[in-house]
Amino acid sequence: MLFGLFFCLAAVLPAWGRKEKSESKKIDAQTIVLDKNAVEEIEEGETKAATTLLVQATGIVRLVGSGIMPELVITGQDREWYVSREDDHLLKDLQHRTVTVEGYESVYELRFANGLYAGQRRTLKDIKIISIE
Repeated sequence: MLFGLFFCLAAVLPAWGRKEKSESKKIDAQTIVLDKNAVEEIEEGETKAATTLLVQATGIVRLVGSGIMPELVITGQDREWYVSREDDHLLKDLQHRTVTVEGYESVYELRFANGLYAGQRRTLKDIKIISIE
């Protein structure tokens, strides 16, 4: 019987002193429309690259990331280019070497979950190796 009393108290005591949250936030309809448009713009931006240009990139080939699918990156003096998965086989054996390649650069704008700008991601595809040092 004493055990039953302690069991009931253990179940009820944590609820004492808790306040029910009945406060609701008032949201303006205009804010909802603006947020919806911002989300649509971000989704459209993720599917399309901002620019696609034929460029020459010179830098060191590195492997970045961990796990099952690490990515190859060409690190230049002022920027990095991620190598597309289709062209990985061309540069896998050239890690830690300086290469000059030509390919199509796609620039994607990165954003945090709250919409703030987080930088750019440059991706190279249809790569042709010009020189290896």
